[in-house]
Amino acid sequence: MLLLAPLSLLAFSTANAAEVTSLAPNLRGDFEIRYDLEAEHATLVEGQEEVGRRRLMANTITYAARFSVYHGIGVFLEVPHIAGEGVKYFDAQEMALDPRRDEGTMIGGDTIGGEDVRRGAGVGGPWIGLSGTPLSPELFGARGDRTAWKIDLGFRFRDKTNFWTYGPRDTIGGGPGAPALRLRTSVSTRYRKAEPYAVIDLMRTGRITTDIVGADGAVVAEDLEIRPASTSTIRSGVEWKVAEYGEDGAKVSIDAHAQMAYRGGQDLPSGVYLPSVLDASQSLTVSMSDRTELLAGGAVNWRFMEYLQLNVGGDFGANSGGRVENVYPIDAKIGARMWQVHTTLRFRARDPMFDGAKAGGTKAGG
Repeated sequence: MLLLAPLSLLAFSTANAAEVTSLAPNLRGDFEIRYDLEAEHATLVEGQEEVGRRRLMANTITYAARFSVYHGIGVFLEVPHIAGEGVKYFDAQEMALDPRRDEGTMIGGDTIGGEDVRRGAGVGGPWIGLSGTPLSPELFGARGDRTAWKIDLGFRFRDKTNFWTYGPRDTIGGGPGAPALRLRTSVSTRYRKAEPYAVIDLMRTGRITTDIVGADGAVVAEDLEIRPASTSTIRSGVEWKVAEYGEDGAKVSIDAHAQMAYRGGQDLPSGVYLPSVLDASQSLTVSMSDRTELLAGGAVNWRFMEYLQLNVGGDFGANSGGRVENVYPIDAKIGARMWQVHTTLRFRARDPMFDGAKAGGTKAGG
């Protein structure tokens, strides 16, 4: 989640904070539209033999509103719309029963793939939460703060649709569908034009119980308990102010960062992330192994004026792979490539705009 851009309490100031630790001043806020594209390309292997390639992709548009109810205390609401989430396979081999080992195998099966085996979309569960800044040079510069510290606590509601099963009108939803609790803490400081920062993000995902429905509308399994992955992320980076110009608060900054994430194991319906499975497992919940992700990237944050900003960035990296389903000897090979694109358009309710409107109204009225 991209956070608020910096601003002094009553006027422009040189005491800014990095994006990740910034919070709007009292009774001010932000509305933003964020687009996130996340993709992963993995090779599926059985033992030492390659049995297919898999691409995961998700496009999400998030509408977010944030408002500071008091100095250093804010609330936020986020509504994600999963515009498209899909799994696609290339040169994959069909699952078959190996009678010698009495288990499924993809070695020697017919070639399938080249099309979206699974694709879903829908509105995800909304997030609500609180934000606080115990330390902030931009909000509490008068007391001499030199370090910014921001804490976010959020809760995601359960969604009626999800990516694990077909829903109304024989369509698949988007997102995990499960409730979640998120804790994020961010710190930053300033050294000349550079603002180094660090972010720790912890998300605990809950469980949901649901029926699993096939593409034909038939119920494959009843009351399966599903547990999507919980995540822990550490990100460290530096934001540099490249330019500051004009009298309307315009500026440009560049962000460079690295990130390590741990994605815990998850329990999902069989067949979500494999091109085909045996009939015997279609009514089961299977376990996916945990994995570690390493990414690096950057962003350009361009504030056109004090109340309008555009952030564009991306990340590239790889993950440790792991067992796709515990009931089959199929692994995602270590080194699966990951890439992401993030774009945010933010409208900032700030003093220059509202003070100008107030002054204009007073003049007109007087």
